[in-house]
Amino acid sequence: MLVKIKGIHKVKRKLADGSIRVHYYAWRGGPRMASQPRTEAFALEYAKHKANAVPATAETLASLIDRFTGSDDEPNPDWLALAETTRTDHLYAFRLIKAKWPLLPAKLTQQRGMKADIRKWHRSFAANPRKADKLLFSLSKVFSYAIADELLDKNPCAGIGRLYEGSRKDIVWSKAQLSTFRQSAAAHLLLPFEIAINTAQRQGDILAMTWKDYDGTHLQIRQSKGGKRIKVRVHRDLKAVLDALPHDTMRICTNSRGRPWTKDGFKTSWGKECARLKIEGVTFHDLRGTFITERKREGSTAEQIAGVTGHSISEINGVLERHYLADDQQASDAVILRMERNAKRTKRVNGV
Repeated sequence: MLVKIKGIHKVKRKLADGSIRVHYYAWRGGPRMASQPRTEAFALEYAKHKANAVPATAETLASLIDRFTGSDDEPNPDWLALAETTRTDHLYAFRLIKAKWPLLPAKLTQQRGMKADIRKWHRSFAANPRKADKLLFSLSKVFSYAIADELLDKNPCAGIGRLYEGSRKDIVWSKAQLSTFRQSAAAHLLLPFEIAINTAQRQGDILAMTWKDYDGTHLQIRQSKGGKRIKVRVHRDLKAVLDALPHDTMRICTNSRGRPWTKDGFKTSWGKECARLKIEGVTFHDLRGTFITERKREGSTAEQIAGVTGHSISEINGVLERHYLADDQQASDAVILRMERNAKRTKRVNGV
């Protein structure tokens, strides 16, 4: 005989014909039992109702972050696809976000007032606007990822204005700076410089290039940021440099001891070399923007440039508009010069 289950709620109801019918519920206020009491089916049904009644762990903002990153044992592949520097920035931001909203239920982030709370938090870092915007970007990334997984419906960060108003639109390498570096820089720093100014690739991707990536005509690159694979034709000047080097190391770019560069090692050596050559106000990353700017001035389209740099077309246009293109006097002068040529041509046609 099956043991009587404790907690079963029994309700007697009088029917229209005067008879009495007994209904059983898994518990008071719980689901109605369909099986006959004191049967194996009844016990199994009860166990199923109890299992379904166990409240699911409430999703919080912190758990959304953990979903995005994954655990140490099982990191999220989407997380690993991000560049190492991007992950580092995100992890710093996530520590601050969890400290600000340690137990905030995810559902409350969808309610009125959350955007105002985020805006207030964002502006609390106004003394360092670039940091503030990075934190906001990391938080927005978590919400966007949760929306993609159908855990949330909206991103409360949307529409919050950025604080940092600076740009690198006036910061490209001048011809004098390029010439100085080419003439006087140490060979182990000149090579990554030449690759950057001729391919517009990121520093980390350049330092990671191996000789297997070079086939004598093209460089095959898997970009660490976004994982995009691109194939860049090597300019003849860069080809001459590469072909003249011994191929007895795995990495194309090595330090003065012939060892692979570390991120910090390259940063330190690069900074010292620029200081020695008195090259100020520009960074290694600005070589990327210099390439984009110069190729545009030569007449290449955004689509063509994007095929080399790995940007999307909209990103190239954004780079040209907001970050790299200095006031291009040459381009603006050309507008007036074309006006003058057209005016002269019109006068000749009209016999004036």
